[in-house]
Amino acid sequence: DAPIQARMRAMVALQYVSGRTASPLLRAVLSDPSEDLRLLAYGMLDSLEKRINQAIDQELSALQAEGADGGVPTDGAARLESLRRLSDLYWELVYQELVQGDLREHAIRESLRHCEAVLQAQPENAPLHMRRGRLLHALRRPQEAQESYEAASRLGLPATRVLPYPAQLCFERGDYAQARASVHALGPWDALPRL
Repeated sequence: DAPIQARMRAMVALQYVSGRTASPLLRAVLSDPSEDLRLLAYGMLDSLEKRINQAIDQELSALQAEGADGGVPTDGAARLESLRRLSDLYWELVYQELVQGDLREHAIRESLRHCEAVLQAQPENAPLHMRRGRLLHALRRPQEAQESYEAASRLGLPATRVLPYPAQLCFERGDYAQARASVHALGPWDALPRL
């Protein structure tokens, strides 16, 4: 109901907001009656997605160039870093809700593939176990997701970062008592504004 100029200013302000927050708002504007606002929202979403896709293309090119000598990477650490960055970038497409449907599924699977490649070489990487859990959770593979969450916790990731996700798994399967116990294990909620 706001005047179009106020809505336009709000849209411009969204360029300074994180993609995770801006994307759902921009998607909502795609059905706005104003063609100018719809075009601006589409352009902003497209720009966010293109930036990440360009970074993915650069990482894939670097990874291919690295393995160009008979498929043997010249530097294992550099290869692992490229794989980790690729997992990060594909995850960003999902996390920022820039892809939907089949593209979302593809981004999840690619992020998982690169994440698992790094975990083979670095099985003690707690944040990547956490990422793997979230990706498996998104693919509706709850048992494997639970195992990854447990690995992340066992490897030292703070409970405040891990416990909400196993609690969500419990909630989704209808185990409300365990979901409640997991959430209560987090301690005082006011210390967790992000949650």
